[in-house]
Amino acid sequence: MLRAAVLLFALSCPLFAQTAPVASPMPAPAKPDAVVEPLQTAGDRPIDIANIRLDLTVDLPKKTIAGVATLDFRMMRDDASFALDAVGFTVSSVDIVRRDGKPATAKFRHDGKKLRIECDNLAADDRASVRIAYVVREPRDGLFFFGPTEAEPDVPLTVWSQGEAITNRYWIPCLDHPDQRQASEMKITVPTGYEGLSNGKLVSKKDNGNGTTTFDWKQTENHPSYLITLVVGKFAVVEETWRGLPVLYYVPEKRKDDVARTFGRTRAMLDFFSAKFGVNYPWEKYAQVVVEQFTSGGMENTSATTLNDRVLHDARSFLDSSGDGLIAHELAHQWFGDLITARDWAHVWLNEGFASFCEVIWAEEAEGAEIATWTLWQKSKAAIAGGKERPIVDRRYASPRMMFDARAYPKGAWVLHMLRRQLGEAVFWKCIRTWSNEQKFRSVETSDLRRTCERISGQSLEKFFVQWTERPGHPVLEVASEYVASDKAVKIAIRQTQPGEAFEFPLEVRIGSEVRRLTVSSRESTLVFPVATVPTSIEIDPNQSVLMELKETKGRDLWVGQLRSPSQVSRIRAAQNLAKSKASADLELLAAALAAEKTRGAGIEMISAIAESGGTVARDALILGLKHENPYLRRACADGLAKFNRDAIVLEAVRGKLKEGDASYFVEAAVTTAFGKLDPEGSLPALLVQLRKESYSDVIRSAALSGMGQSKNPDALEMLVVWSKKGHSRPARLAALSAMVELNKSSRATEPMKKLMVETMTGILGTVGEMPAIRRATISGLRDLGPVAVSAVEILEGLKREDPDEFVQDLIGKAIAAIQATGKGNADLAPIKDEVEKLKKDNRDLRERLERLEKPKG
Repeated sequence: MLRAAVLLFALSCPLFAQTAPVASPMPAPAKPDAVVEPLQTAGDRPIDIANIRLDLTVDLPKKTIAGVATLDFRMMRDDASFALDAVGFTVSSVDIVRRDGKPATAKFRHDGKKLRIECDNLAADDRASVRIAYVVREPRDGLFFFGPTEAEPDVPLTVWSQGEAITNRYWIPCLDHPDQRQASEMKITVPTGYEGLSNGKLVSKKDNGNGTTTFDWKQTENHPSYLITLVVGKFAVVEETWRGLPVLYYVPEKRKDDVARTFGRTRAMLDFFSAKFGVNYPWEKYAQVVVEQFTSGGMENTSATTLNDRVLHDARSFLDSSGDGLIAHELAHQWFGDLITARDWAHVWLNEGFASFCEVIWAEEAEGAEIATWTLWQKSKAAIAGGKERPIVDRRYASPRMMFDARAYPKGAWVLHMLRRQLGEAVFWKCIRTWSNEQKFRSVETSDLRRTCERISGQSLEKFFVQWTERPGHPVLEVASEYVASDKAVKIAIRQTQPGEAFEFPLEVRIGSEVRRLTVSSRESTLVFPVATVPTSIEIDPNQSVLMELKETKGRDLWVGQLRSPSQVSRIRAAQNLAKSKASADLELLAAALAAEKTRGAGIEMISAIAESGGTVARDALILGLKHENPYLRRACADGLAKFNRDAIVLEAVRGKLKEGDASYFVEAAVTTAFGKLDPEGSLPALLVQLRKESYSDVIRSAALSGMGQSKNPDALEMLVVWSKKGHSRPARLAALSAMVELNKSSRATEPMKKLMVETMTGILGTVGEMPAIRRATISGLRDLGPVAVSAVEILEGLKREDPDEFVQDLIGKAIAAIQATGKGNADLAPIKDEVEKLKKDNRDLRERLERLEKPKG
C-alpha cells in the first residue's frame, strides 16, 4: 500500500518515530521514562484455512452487508474450539459441515471482537467447513460506505474495503494476520447497474430478475485475508488484455477519457516486472479500480488494486505529473506483498520496501537513469529523517499500522538499492529471481531473503542485514578532502559521528575521472591517494550507493569542479555547498549552471539552494526561471520566490505570473501560494479569484487556501472555515485546516477568531462519517493551535476511546499532551472553559458573515 502521508509515501503516499543505534539487533536499554511497546510476533493458527467463500448481499443506502461465510479448514490441534476475528458482527447461526456434507449446528460465543466456535467433535488434521450467517451494519473500519447527503449531494453510492493491516475482520470472519493464506471466492449481489468487484477470475455475472445482479469472483491461489477486496459502485469499465489475461480499469463514469493517459503504461509494466522478477504476473486478472475518497494512495489487493482518484490525470496535469510511480508501486506488490508476503508486520518492509524500490527501477526503465537517480535522492531524504530512532525490523509496536512509515517504504527501498550495488547487477537480479520463484505463495521473514542472497552470491550478508534492517539509523559522515601538492596526493579524512559503533560499508570516491573503491569500517580513517595531476574535483559517493548524511569540507575550486561532474548527485551537493557562501560570484556560477542543467532533479535542487541564499543574484535567477521551458523548474522557482519577503521586485514578478497563468496546474498553484505569503495585506482578492478555478486534485484551490493562511489576513478566516467543511474536496479541506493553523500564528488573530477555529475543528471531529485523513488532519490542527485548544481536550479524549484507528488514537494522545503542555504555567488559560460562552457570543458577527458565504459558487 502507498499511504498518502508517505507519499506520502507517502510516498507516499501517502501517505508516511524511531532508539539510539546499537551494534547488534538487541534493543538499546530503555530510558527510565520511555514507553516500551509490547513485543509483537506472528499469531497462532488453531486452524489452517484453505478457502473462504463469501455470499454477500450489499445494501448501499443502509450501509449493510448480509450473507454467509463458508471457511474450509483443517484442524491444527486437538482443541475443543477455535476463534475467528470478527469485529462488530451480528451472527445469526454457525454450522460445522463434516466431510459427509451434513451440517451440524455449532455452539458459538461472540464478544464483539472474536467469534469462538465449539468443535469438540473434531481432532487434529480433521478437515471440515464452518458456515457463518451474519450481518454487518455500518462497520467502524475495514469497509467504507458512501452516498449522497445534504452536505455532499453528488457523492455516489459506493462501498470499498481496506483490509491492511488488520481491518478486514470488520466484515469477514477470518484469521486476520498475514501468516494465514487461503484461496477466496466472493458472490456479490448488488443493485442492477452497479459493478461488484473482488479478487480473481469472474466466474459468472447473473441478472436475478428482481433488480439485482450477482457477480461471482474466484481467487484460486492462496493469499492473506487482508488482501481480500470488495468494491461496489457505478463505474466505466475499460478492458484490455495482457498475454490472454484481462487487464481492467474501473473509473468514475465521467473520467473514462482519462484512462488511456493514466494507465497506458500498465501492460508495459507487466512485461517489465515479469521479466525482472523471473515470475510472470501470477494472478488471473489485473484490475485497477478508482474509488471515492480512498484513504491511501493505493492498496494492492490481490489481482484488484484500489486507487485514490488522484491517480487520474487530465491532459494539463499530465504535463508535469503522472500516476506512474503509484501504479508501479501497487503493481509490484502483486509479487512482493501478495505472491510473497511478510510473515508478520515486523517484516513489512519486505512488502513496502520492495514496492518502493520498484518505483525506482520502473523510472529507470521508462524515463532513464537520471530520473531514477532523482527518485532515489528524494527517497533518501525521507529515509534519513524517518529511520533514525527505530530499526526497519522492529518487533515492538503498539499496532501494525504504526509499522507503515519511512522505515518500511523509502528506507526499505534503499536497503535493496544498496544490496544491488554491493552484489552487482547480475548477481542481485539472480537473487531476486530465485527469491521470487522459491518463495511464491509463502509468508517470509527478512532472514529468508538474506539466506537466499547468501546462497546465490557466496557472500556473507549477515552484517549488511543487521546494520541496515536490525539497527536504527545510518552513517553520519564528516569528510575533509584536500590535494597535498608536496606529496602529489589526495588526502581524505573520514569520520563517522552517528551514535553507536561505526557502520561498515563500501564507499566510492571519484578523483577527477578516476573512481576509487574502499571499505569504511572505523570511526575515523585517513586515506591518501597518489595522483599524477592536480584533481579538478573530489567526489564522495558519486553514484549514490550509501544511505548517509554527508558533510564535506574542501576548497572552493574542488566544489566548482564538482559542479561540472557527470554525476547528478555530485552536482547537487556542489550546488548546495556553493550556495552556503552567499557570495555573488558563487551565486552567479550557480545561475549559469542552472541555465545549462539538463536534468530535472539537479535543476530543482539548484533552485532550492539558490533560493536559500537570498540576495539580488538569486532573486533575478529565480524570476528568470519562471519562464523556464520545464514546468518542474518553473514550479521550483515559484516556491523559491516565496522566501523573498518584502521584496517589491519579487512581488511584482509573482503578481504578473499569477495574472498570466501557466500551462501547468502545479506552477500556477505554487505561484498562488507564494503570492499569499508575499502580499499579506493585499493578496486576498486575488486568492478568492484562484479559489474559483477547477484543477487536478484541486491543487489551485488548495494553494489559494494555503495562501490565505500564509497571508496572515484575519479576513481570510471566514472562507477557511467554509472550505474546511463537508461539501468540498478532501485536498481543499485539508488545505483549509492547515491554513487555519497558520493563520492562528498571526499577531492579528483575535481570541474570538481562535475560538472559532477550535469550534470548527471540534465540529468536524463530531461529524458522522468523516474519513481518517480528515480526522487526522483536524486532530493535528488542534494540536498545533496550542493552548487555545484546551477546550477541545474533553472531546479528543472521548474520540480516543471511540476511534477504531490505532494511528488516530496515538495521534490524539500526542495532541492532548501537546495542548496541555503548552498551557502549563500560563495564568490566562485557567478561565478559558468558563469564557467559552462569552467568546461564542463574540463570534456572532463572524458567524453571520459565514452564513452568507456558505457553499460559495466555484
